[in-house]
Amino acid sequence: MLLENIRDFEWYNDPQNVRFVEEGMLIETKPHTDFWQNVDCSFVKDDGHFFFKQVGGDFVLSVSCSFPVVKEKAQCGLMIRSDQHNWIKAGLYSTNADVPQIGVVSSNQGASDWSIVDIPSECRKLWLKLRRRGKDFVVWYSLDGNDFKQIRLSHLPKTGDIIDIGAYACSPGNTEFESIFREIEIKTLD
Repeated sequence: MLLENIRDFEWYNDPQNVRFVEEGMLIETKPHTDFWQNVDCSFVKDDGHFFFKQVGGDFVLSVSCSFPVVKEKAQCGLMIRSDQHNWIKAGLYSTNADVPQIGVVSSNQGASDWSIVDIPSECRKLWLKLRRRGKDFVVWYSLDGNDFKQIRLSHLPKTGDIIDIGAYACSPGNTEFESIFREIEIKTLD
């Protein structure tokens, strides 16, 4: 099912390694990669790994991923992107490897903001959904694939009709990070 769903996808910033394993598509990030725009740290990073396809109109994007090890600042999850300055990413993000978190970053006209929620330390899988209606986006997460909780509502006024959507991974720290994408599905809404 995963292979069928990703036939038309391409990479923005190739990762260090990609291979298919029994569980799905394993991505190994390059160190020092991230997506971030200006806020707090006053730096711009646009070299994370984004596996995407272009989609127009309203949709629901669903991504599930697993990660054998939580590493400090390592990230994996879903992403939508209009351009370098206007995007949303949601997924694993931990400032401390001992406390896994889900983070959502919305970059609006070159300014990133960030919200987080702690998850259990033993968590090694995430399910994420993002719904687009026009320029409005809602993000949900689940730790079991069934019970989804809303984590974010964002408005991106500079988003065009056709945008890039898919899965992302990056590793702002000094080491690579491995994550496995088990599902990437897009459902268009009428």
